[in-house]
Amino acid sequence: MRILSDAAHWADLHGQLDGTAADIGGVSLPGMERLVCLGGDGTPQVAEFAAAEFGAVLGLSPTSASMLIGDALDLRQRLPRLWARIQAGEVRAWVGRRTAQATRSLSQQTVAVVDRRVSRWAHSVSWGRLQAIIDAAVIEADPAGAAEAVEREQKSQGVWLGQSNDHGVKDIWIRTETPAAIWFDAAVDRTADLIGLLGDTACKDVRRAKAVGILAQPQQALDLFDQRTQLTTDPAGDASAADDTVDVACGADDPAGESGTGRPPQRGQFPFGRPGADARPPATLYIHLSEESFSRDAHGVARFEGDGPVTVEQVRRWLGHCQVTVKPVIDLAGQVPVDGYEVPDRLREAAHLRTPCDVFPYATNIGRRKDADHTIPYLDPDDGGPPGQTALHNLGLMTRRSHRIKTFSRWRVRQVFNGVLVWRSPSGRLFLVNNTGTHAIPHAAA
Repeated sequence: MRILSDAAHWADLHGQLDGTAADIGGVSLPGMERLVCLGGDGTPQVAEFAAAEFGAVLGLSPTSASMLIGDALDLRQRLPRLWARIQAGEVRAWVGRRTAQATRSLSQQTVAVVDRRVSRWAHSVSWGRLQAIIDAAVIEADPAGAAEAVEREQKSQGVWLGQSNDHGVKDIWIRTETPAAIWFDAAVDRTADLIGLLGDTACKDVRRAKAVGILAQPQQALDLFDQRTQLTTDPAGDASAADDTVDVACGADDPAGESGTGRPPQRGQFPFGRPGADARPPATLYIHLSEESFSRDAHGVARFEGDGPVTVEQVRRWLGHCQVTVKPVIDLAGQVPVDGYEVPDRLREAAHLRTPCDVFPYATNIGRRKDADHTIPYLDPDDGGPPGQTALHNLGLMTRRSHRIKTFSRWRVRQVFNGVLVWRSPSGRLFLVNNTGTHAIPHAAA
């Protein structure tokens, strides 16, 4: 925080050249120092070489020092609300710097909207969630600019092969629209499971790699699915081979939950080759739209779960050829508890909509594949447990790693209100977690 203030002050002290050009008759020769803009639109110019000395004092390269000064100027000049909170010690300096860098190319008018939105949440949410707030604010403040950005990104798509060839294995990089990536992933997964059903004993990751080669040869893929159809419909076929169950795991369990799935590898059912079945692989896109977004001339923001805000026009293009299911708004206050340990889908959905992020302090995972934890541990009714223990006010979604910390360490948690959890660390520090993020409770150390 102090370094950012010093960087901005250093820029103020070096807002003009030192007169070297004047000393040689006002002539500016190639290579001489000039005034440069280190920040975004609206920030003052700084003498080009000023950052070198500032960086030397801090142990930074001239380039790193220039970036630091540019971030400080952006915060002070373009993000004043966020700057004030950083100065007050309420927001970490690195959050401010990343926000400045993420908004540097935007106009002052657009950045002003971002500043109003981001400054409210910068102290309590992870950077990933803050980035989504920035993206949504940019779309709302400058729809035309957002459309131009979409068009630019469309032109950046492509497929590239790696240069190296590691014993016959090569890398592929694909940059494409999100729905296409999801469909491709689903097709690869479905094909990998199919070759597993047909006898391939390799682990799932290797089968997925083989599936890419199969999908690259359309006739081979058609023949493979036709083979599965014949196996399914042949009365004399091997019953075990016709069973649509395949081990979808590869390697050891993921007890730490780093992948964000929050679950160990499972076994699943996959309907291949059923007569009359939709040939497309299953893929689900969760996109949240307001009622106004369905009008013909709407230009708003849609929230794409797992990927962030997108424009309504992108949603129209992506879903125009798909079967779309519109779900009603869920009444979070009217969810009926159940007596059993298992969490019904309706309660899991409500818990996700109430608090999309992992409910452990400062956790970042916003995916759907998380454990549903009973805040007050479930007690079987036969052992004296009360009815209605599986209720929204007693549930919190978290990754497997967070769940293990809650279960097996000295962290303690109470859900004081529906969706409002207070955590106590092993050293006695308190943290309040709700749908707005994590809030440290001061003076709570035991």
